[in-house]
Amino acid sequence: MDARPLSRAQTLTATVAAAGIVQLPTAAIVMALPTIHRELGTSIAELQWTVTAFMIPFSALLIAAGRIADIFGRRRVLLLGCALFALGSLLAAISPGVGVLIGGIALAGVGGALLMPSSMAMLTDAFTGSRRGFAIGLWGAATELVSGVGVLVGGVLTGELDWRWIFVVCIAFAALIAVLAVRGARESRDPTVPREVDVAGVALLGGALVTLTLALIQGSSWGWGSAAVVALLAAAALLFAAFVVVERRSAHPLVDFSFFRRRNFLGSTIVIFVLDFSFGALLFFLPLYFQEILGDSPTKVGVLLLPLTGLMVVGSPLGGRIAARVGPRPPIVVGLALMAVAVYLISTLDLDTGYAQLWAPSAMMGLGVGLALTPMNLAAMNAISRDHAGAASGLLVTLSGLGATLGVAVTGAIFNELLVERTASLAGERGVAVSRAQAQELDGLLAGASGAERTLDAIAGGHGAEVMEAVREAFVSALGSALKLSATLVLIGLVLAVVLLRRTSPADAAPVEPVVGAPTPRPAPRVGVPAPSEDRPKATTGIEPV
Repeated sequence: MDARPLSRAQTLTATVAAAGIVQLPTAAIVMALPTIHRELGTSIAELQWTVTAFMIPFSALLIAAGRIADIFGRRRVLLLGCALFALGSLLAAISPGVGVLIGGIALAGVGGALLMPSSMAMLTDAFTGSRRGFAIGLWGAATELVSGVGVLVGGVLTGELDWRWIFVVCIAFAALIAVLAVRGARESRDPTVPREVDVAGVALLGGALVTLTLALIQGSSWGWGSAAVVALLAAAALLFAAFVVVERRSAHPLVDFSFFRRRNFLGSTIVIFVLDFSFGALLFFLPLYFQEILGDSPTKVGVLLLPLTGLMVVGSPLGGRIAARVGPRPPIVVGLALMAVAVYLISTLDLDTGYAQLWAPSAMMGLGVGLALTPMNLAAMNAISRDHAGAASGLLVTLSGLGATLGVAVTGAIFNELLVERTASLAGERGVAVSRAQAQELDGLLAGASGAERTLDAIAGGHGAEVMEAVREAFVSALGSALKLSATLVLIGLVLAVVLLRRTSPADAAPVEPVVGAPTPRPAPRVGVPAPSEDRPKATTGIEPV
């Protein structure tokens, strides 16, 4: 501890703001994707990277960040997280091209991974008893609030100002958090925590996620049978295998694989994965559809998506109350069923589908996610002893990030492949020969990207309108097919949840006390619930989604 006077009000404000602002980049950036598509002339694949670039380092580093905070000091790590988050946001805000934008967002993801566990640990150090419960409730509420309204904030900033203002807001909050932490928070450490950080585990997990995501996103443009894609997929498999071997031999692993022996924990991780997979894919594509096909403004789309994100926030405590009465399995099953139906209904869209046909399934999706979220967290955490609660919650967040990342990457890979194939086919039916390479260059046509418009002028001649219509039809058709994969995956998760989940789950020792209605922070959308002990704060945490 240092001698700095503790201001609980400033500590509470700083840590709650840290938990909230971490959610903004991924929640808001999806609303800016069509504008970035047009202004920077990016491809759909590059747009996928603007979303996954935050999730990959966040997910890979989160568990280790908790231990780093315990060893080197929670306030110090929070300040480092603020600096990296602000620096990454600055790079994104001034980015002249998509490469710098992606790099800035990735750096912000590193900062976000440091902010989350350090902010929770600072709260548990500064508050005790009922005050601690109140503080943690505000911390969780901030994550839910920003996750819920982030799309609206992103839509308003993009539509009324500029998409770069999303990152300006992030910089401003990072500076505020740092000032409050320096002025009012005291330093704290946990001297009982081993001073070893699983660097090898972090490197292997991060490398595996990067190589797998790169192969999936670039597969359509590079060719699925190309040497580069095959090598990346092989490297990802080897890195994941090496990660498992290293973790099983490590004295202080990131992942304790013995957790998966408990049916409720295993079932919950499956629910986390399919929930974030489908929700992440939907949040990526719906803004593109509304803006590029229907022609809606970013501000309007932010409002239109409120039933999706708002009902998720409403459904989360509702699912917790239901789980407290009847156990976690019924609300999880109902929630997944609602999600499966919702995604399937959305996948049937065509060029005549407007918001009037999409608001009900969007609301159903949000409610389904909310209903499943808290019971899933409770089932997982109640299956693990209190002594392992921090490690278990960190693992949940990591799996949540993996689900959201693969949701965008896999669904996007299918979409990109079908978009290219169907653009060429539909243009040919209209008498215009379009090669595969040219079809790939046309993927920015609906956003008004100058490069795509030049390609259109070069190949269409006097048939520009016919090619434009072919691209529109191909977009909607490819999106419907890609979303059907998500619906199928949710159904599989539903079946496995019914088979695996039990009403109760005895833990190894004293079970973790349920936190009914606990919110879930995620860089949209992510899942995981902290269950810090009242006796000693846990630094490894996530609450999301994701």
